[in-house]
Amino acid sequence: MKLTFNIFCQTILIFALILLCPIVRAVDYTKEMDTFIEQFHDFKQFNGNVLVAKRGEVIFEKSYGYANFEWNIKNTADTKFRIGSITKQFTAMLILQLAQQNKLQLDAPLATYLPDYRKDIANKITIRQILNHTSGLSNYTRAKTFKSDYSRNPYSVDEFIKLLCSDDLLFEPGTQFSYSNSGYFILGAVIEKVTQRRYQDVLQENIFKPLNMHDTGYDSHAKIINQRASGYNNNLDGYTNADYLDMSIPYAAGSLYSTARDLVKWDQALYADKLINKELKKQMYTVSKQRNYALGWEVNQLGADKYGKPLTQVQHGGGIEGFNAFISRIIEDQLLVVILNNTGGAPMTPMTKGLTNIFYNKPYELATENVDSQLYHALQSGGIAQLKSKYNQLDEQKIPLRERSINYFGYELIAMEKLDAAITIFKLNAAKYPNSANTHDSLGEAYLAANQPELALKSYQRALELNPDSESAKQAIKKLQ
Repeated sequence: MKLTFNIFCQTILIFALILLCPIVRAVDYTKEMDTFIEQFHDFKQFNGNVLVAKRGEVIFEKSYGYANFEWNIKNTADTKFRIGSITKQFTAMLILQLAQQNKLQLDAPLATYLPDYRKDIANKITIRQILNHTSGLSNYTRAKTFKSDYSRNPYSVDEFIKLLCSDDLLFEPGTQFSYSNSGYFILGAVIEKVTQRRYQDVLQENIFKPLNMHDTGYDSHAKIINQRASGYNNNLDGYTNADYLDMSIPYAAGSLYSTARDLVKWDQALYADKLINKELKKQMYTVSKQRNYALGWEVNQLGADKYGKPLTQVQHGGGIEGFNAFISRIIEDQLLVVILNNTGGAPMTPMTKGLTNIFYNKPYELATENVDSQLYHALQSGGIAQLKSKYNQLDEQKIPLRERSINYFGYELIAMEKLDAAITIFKLNAAKYPNSANTHDSLGEAYLAANQPELALKSYQRALELNPDSESAKQAIKKLQ
């Protein structure tokens, strides 16, 4: 009898340990993930909300920093962030729903639904090609004067399409990949034409309302939206308010706001057949021949060598003035990672990868201070001499001193009116990349800002030697001579 009782006690202990193990691991998730993200926040690389969930159950959730710096209002789980191009997956879903209702065919030409669009283009490109960015349509955000001439103005859908979404095709449809906000703007117009309703109303009725996504919607400067985060630029010398962007412009390509918790509802709905049937869901994740981009989602196959078994990751990022966001979904384990940031330009890819690796108990890379931040701190502490010394030290340590990044840092210094430092940085960059016309062109610009025209002329002349087609160098030389 005594032996039986001992066996019974041991059995109870074993069961207790089995039950407790997942709880202990969940606590480990929370602590390890928090420490990992906190480092990005400490380096001033992230300010916002992070959520990790498995099968719809949140295993890590935390807010960092401020929703509004002017009023010292902290981010909370209820803070609403602009999600930029994550909007595209919702637009794609509406298109797929219309296909399910036989109101639209994915492989029909655009002209079928937008008869007023340029016929030479609309007869060539299909709805599917627009969805997977193989249509050849251009991208209005890359227009040279987009920010200065258009970004602040309200436009009707038809006005904007005629103004900035009707350029010639970049390539023959279906032959290449080129990410196009113009394409998804046009898809919004297709949705409105087919349904005879506003894009935002169709979103509300077909997705947000059925999924109880009460904290997600179409953003507008005019609307009062409770607990909406303000957007900021993350500069070396502090935060500034992000530039104004009229939300009629991102439209079906990037106009939505949401919360991390609402995106859990969205994630879980995609595993069910509530919004579209299985066949269309399969098409939603089928990539084009040109790129690992499907219908509103980027799809990556993660090898078994990394995580012990093959995994499918569907993901998408979003960036818009003052904000960037990321959603990653591991299909096999229903693992969701959501990162929402309101200080622009957070390193979403390494953050997502780190959180994913922590979940799978794999090695991950810790946050490191940005090169431009290290250089700026050196300038602050020891002037030009310390700036040069730090640059050389980083170079000796084989820390990547990328031409484009260092150039951007130089322009930040010009904006802060630290012209001697900017000239120093551009000279170092030109010395490291002597055959780059861009480095010499930028150095010329810094000399001009510092009122040193003779040196500016020499730099522009060198830029033109390296790139005889450089219009900026030609114009600068003409003025200086």
